[in-house]
Amino acid sequence: CPVPMSFLGMTEYEKEYLGPDGRVIQPDLRIGLLPVPGFTLLPFAGFLDTLRHAADESDHSRQVYLKWKVLSATLEPVASSSGVTVQPWGTFGHPDEFDYLVVFGGQIDEVNAGLEETYEFLRQAAECHVPLVGMCVGSFVLAEAGLLKGRRCALHFRHRDAFQARYPDSIPVVDELFVVDQERLTCTGGTAAIDLAVRILLEHCSEARAKKGLSHMMVDSYRDGSHVPRHPYDDLTLCKDSRVVQAVRLMRQNLTFPYSIKELAERLDCTPRQLERAFQEYAQVSPARFWRQLRLHRARWYLLNTTHNVTKIAYECGFSDCAHFTKYFTKCFGESPSRFREVRLKAAQSLR
Repeated sequence: CPVPMSFLGMTEYEKEYLGPDGRVIQPDLRIGLLPVPGFTLLPFAGFLDTLRHAADESDHSRQVYLKWKVLSATLEPVASSSGVTVQPWGTFGHPDEFDYLVVFGGQIDEVNAGLEETYEFLRQAAECHVPLVGMCVGSFVLAEAGLLKGRRCALHFRHRDAFQARYPDSIPVVDELFVVDQERLTCTGGTAAIDLAVRILLEHCSEARAKKGLSHMMVDSYRDGSHVPRHPYDDLTLCKDSRVVQAVRLMRQNLTFPYSIKELAERLDCTPRQLERAFQEYAQVSPARFWRQLRLHRARWYLLNTTHNVTKIAYECGFSDCAHFTKYFTKCFGESPSRFREVRLKAAQSLR
């Protein structure tokens, strides 16, 4: 009978490889992978395949320069959201065996289902200063363990409200692919898992090795954390209400000089109340708030890609003064415009 892949992987983790001088090659990283019930396969596979390509020369899939191990509280198979199961290679030991621990989630309802041992293991890891990664709903697992208090946390936009309701002492971020907040790394999931894996490898390996798998996986290029993911409002251009479609078009054309919602409604030959109802139905926000969100995202782009000062950016994005701009920007993104720019510039410089 063929040997199950899980057992091949387990021995591979423990195997030692010798360099040309006959000495054991010490891996650059040892990473523990923790899929919880209901985890999504795409980020799990994307993150793991990025490691696999970087771990060896050519495409032999050996754990030479990197090692990883699939962990769980028991050796029972863990079912993904699609029903495909993953066999753990081992149970929780001491967390300082690893340089990173990555938690893969996917279904919010599964977060509280018998994960007490996982929470305790993650708390032990935090005490040992092992960096913890929350992938997709894995961020909910870290928060449930009390490990994201006061931290910025990258979330898929569909999970923001649920996360904010459960964990009001954390700072949700929905317009970045991933967020690095000291020893906590969080990711929106999906293909962004590949980008976060590259980001981690860039910290510990050469750039060539970190990005080695991208071409194999048919990924065009690495995206850093500040890359803006697809916005939830992008779909409004395809909604069934022509008033909303036209309103979005006019809003995008008038970001610097927005006019009143009453004037916008008149241009669309409807009343402000009708426009309000249409936006609530298709965007779940008022047209005024939607317009402001568009202007804030434009301001964010200016902060990342220009040297304009904050006052000029506020004016170019339709805010009457810098104070109002700073207030709304901080509420939306969790930090002031100046702080937002400063943190990301320093992060970009550290990767050079």
